[in-house]
Parts: sequence; C-alpha cells; structure tokens
Amino acid sequence: MDEQQLNLGLDGGDSPAPMVPLGMRDEIAAVWGLPLGERVTVCVGDASSSGVTGVLEVHDPPNYPWDPRQPLRLRIAGFVFGSREIKSWKREAPAPARPRGGGQGLE
Repeated sequence: MDEQQLNLGLDGGDSPAPMVPLGMRDEIAAVWGLPLGERVTVCVGDASSSGVTGVLEVHDPPNYPWDPRQPLRLRIAGFVFGSREIKSWKREAPAPARPRGGGQGLE
C-alpha cells in the first residue's frame, strides 16, 4: 500500500446499508459525476493528505431538485467529508470476499 494512503480496514465485504435508496444514489452519482456505490480511493484536503479507500456513499442526501453546485456530504468506511474536499479519486478492484466460518474445518 502507498505510504500516503490510509486504509481504515472498515470496508471489508460487509458494507453498511446505504443512507439513500439505490435509485436515488444512482441519480445523484450521475448529476455530480461521482462513482457512488463503487470501491474507490479518494484523496481529500491538501496535496500531502492521505487517500481513503472504500465504498463511496452519500452521507446526507442533497435537497431536490438536484443541483451539482451544492456540496455533498459523503462517506467512506466511516470517514465523512464534503464533495468539495475531493482532490482526486480512482476506482479500485472490489474488496476480496472474506471466508465464511472463520477457521479451518475439522475432518
């Protein structure tokens, strides 16, 4: 992992329920041009800040009608930030699935 990247380890496989319905999330993603619902690394703040990796979700839904000039409150793995704080983002591969059962089977 890049030394400038922060991985909170809170986004493995089991993501919490989205704060907005999926259809609404997809509309918001299209209007704001963001990869909502996808696993991404987002860099926020100044150039020296770390990136946060996880599933990008809307934290607080915006007012309707949608206005992409309004800032959005977003979250990744419990980290909440504003859409205007995003300096860059990139799509990542989905998180690997966790094995079920939590251990080795006895034969």
